[in-house]
Amino acid sequence: MKYKQIVKAIRELKWENLPAEDLQKLMILAEYSAREFAESLRIALQIYPENEELQEMAHGEINTNNLKFKDYNGRGDHSHFLEYFIAKYKINQKVSSEVISAGDHYITEIRKLPKEVRAMSIFSREQELPGIFQRILQAKGWKAQGLPEFKYYLEQHILLDSSSGGHSDLVQDFLVDDRMEKFYKIRLEMYKSIVKLFNN
Repeated sequence: MKYKQIVKAIRELKWENLPAEDLQKLMILAEYSAREFAESLRIALQIYPENEELQEMAHGEINTNNLKFKDYNGRGDHSHFLEYFIAKYKINQKVSSEVISAGDHYITEIRKLPKEVRAMSIFSREQELPGIFQRILQAKGWKAQGLPEFKYYLEQHILLDSSSGGHSDLVQDFLVDDRMEKFYKIRLEMYKSIVKLFNN
């Protein structure tokens, strides 16, 4: 499928090149993505209200307390975990306005997609994001404020999604097709605000 080529392009970005300041930028973009994910997941629940596997998967993603690190032990969407540490360390004040604009643009463009496509993006991401997160973890510069928390966030999501009976398994029977192409193009565009990802 065409969308798989864009996923491959995202996975093969130069994640290993990212120093600490760029990983902090990525943490900001991840918060935007997580906020949009929770919004799209709620749309999926509206479209498929009777699907028990989706209900179970959603239980581990929204209004949950399955992310616990240092002084964070709250209940909420996973975006709230990132939001908490971004605010604590004032990371949003350390990144360029271009990164903030890229995150805002991402959410604006995703909200233009049909609801069925937004729901489908949830099912696709449960399959594709663990591989992308594993690539991000190959970066070397994790020693800066907020980055141990961000690394934990990525590692936990790989476990939640990829473990036997995990989130990926729960939604594997939903259709995913090339309507995902637009979604992943928007996501790839967002990452262009981190220039080193595209350097040779």
